[in-house]
Amino acid sequence: MSLQIDTADEILLDGQRTGLGVTQRRDGTVVYTRERPGVRYAGHKMPHARYLLGSDSLITKPGVATRAQFEADVRALLETL
Repeated sequence: MSLQIDTADEILLDGQRTGLGVTQRRDGTVVYTRERPGVRYAGHKMPHARYLLGSDSLITKPGVATRAQFEADVRALLETL
C-alpha cells in the first residue's frame, strides 16, 4: 500500500491520482472530490473526524486515526464512488 499527498493536496494511491484532495481544518480532516471539467467539487464523510497524516511511527496516543487508517478509509471511499 502506498499513500502520497502532493503539494496541491491531491491524494495518490500506488502512484496513481485518485481525483480526491485532502485538507486539515480546525474541526477535522476534509476529503473531497477535486473540481475539474465535468466533475463538481464534493465533500466526503469519513469514518473519523480527524486523521494524523504524518508518519505512523510518530503516533503514540491510542485511538488516534493514523495515516495507515486514512489510506484504508480512502481506498474504501473510492470503491463507493
